[in-house]
Amino acid sequence: MNLKERTYLWYIAVLRIYIGYYFLQQGIRKFQRDFPMGDWIGRQIGDLATVDLYPWYRKFLVDYVVPHHQLFGYFVMIGEILVGACLLLGFLTRAGAYGGLFLVINYWLGIGLARGGAQLAQQQTFIVCLIVIVLSNPGRTLGLDGLLFGARGRGGR
Repeated sequence: MNLKERTYLWYIAVLRIYIGYYFLQQGIRKFQRDFPMGDWIGRQIGDLATVDLYPWYRKFLVDYVVPHHQLFGYFVMIGEILVGACLLLGFLTRAGAYGGLFLVINYWLGIGLARGGAQLAQQQTFIVCLIVIVLSNPGRTLGLDGLLFGARGRGGR
């Protein structure tokens, strides 16, 4: 925590911590359930032949993700754990938020559009929150970014 730097980002830091906790929790739950080995595409999105998705995204899922579903399952699980840890700790906050944006935009294109309703609204809310985190860099407040990289922002003291 960088308590010496004057900043007004504490309220965004609370948002960052919550989103980090959510991502970390989801990633750990996927790890505990051996997520990559199961039929996660069918459970999360549904039958790709009948689900209403953008044609180019359906082609990506069918041609690349389905044949390598275990690899992509590991990418999702590890990505959620890394994004969650970065945001929760305030370490490499912008990089973590960019990674979270990548994940959530893919969730929005797959799960959100396929199911609509609350799933779609949740993904849209997370996209907006992660954009706010990228633009404000709240890791400087209540986070390791303030301790590790704060000297550069204060003129190298």
